[in-house]
Amino acid sequence: MDQFIMQKPFIQNRGQFKAHVMGKVPLKSEVFRFVNDLTEYLFPVLSEDQLPCEESCLDGILQLLEKILNSFDTGIANVHNTTMEFRQALPELYESLTDDAMAINEGDPAACCVEEVIISYPGFYAIMIYRIAHELDRLSVPFIPRMLTEFAHSKTGIDINPKAKIGKLFCIDHGTGIVIGESAVIGNSVKIYQGVTIGALSVSKSCAGIKRHPTIEDNVTLYAGSTILGGDTIIGHDSIVGGNVWLTHSVESYSLVINQDKIRLIDKSMDMNNIINFVI
Repeated sequence: MDQFIMQKPFIQNRGQFKAHVMGKVPLKSEVFRFVNDLTEYLFPVLSEDQLPCEESCLDGILQLLEKILNSFDTGIANVHNTTMEFRQALPELYESLTDDAMAINEGDPAACCVEEVIISYPGFYAIMIYRIAHELDRLSVPFIPRMLTEFAHSKTGIDINPKAKIGKLFCIDHGTGIVIGESAVIGNSVKIYQGVTIGALSVSKSCAGIKRHPTIEDNVTLYAGSTILGGDTIIGHDSIVGGNVWLTHSVESYSLVINQDKIRLIDKSMDMNNIINFVI
């Protein structure tokens, strides 16, 4: 494919390029229709009429997914079985998303209810598309997971690689400019503000396939603009990373990080709200 693209400027007949890629990639319009229909099925408040869909609606959505998977070379041995595996994962996926919405609602004083989070918060939308894409990636579906997360990226400014592993009760507040890399691992009850980067120290192609993004353990808060880099970097559980902090090394659990050279342990008996106010 790369070699063909290199030759593309010298090809006068664009039809040759179309013939080359035909059957190798899915149609964007069908992929985006699939995810739009699925999100409306999961959360009817997102639909135009806001009415719950019948079970037959889900059948139609899954038929569309199967059609998409059959339309290009996926390398999947049994497309129907893959579609059914995706269907079986939907109840757990819905439960995870509901928990995420509740975590955002509880963590943001400006939120009036869970429904408001679902219908209007870009952070929740990015998480929702990520979780759908991650499930498809887990089933070894090519192209579509990245298409979905880049679609969410274009709408929200939040860039989450579908291969990243993110636990439950995930909260993104504001969100614009967040980047979460491919091999990042994020635990449960993590809260991230705008401009946070969970990235790699090196972008060399030779690093593909190795863990090059950080691990963020449970109950961690990452404030706006913080940058955490490196596959060996671990932010211990119950830690707080302050705004605009640059970290390329691990910190132990219950750490309060104001900058790379100012790290202190949190007294577990202290009021966490006071600590957070101190960091801000």
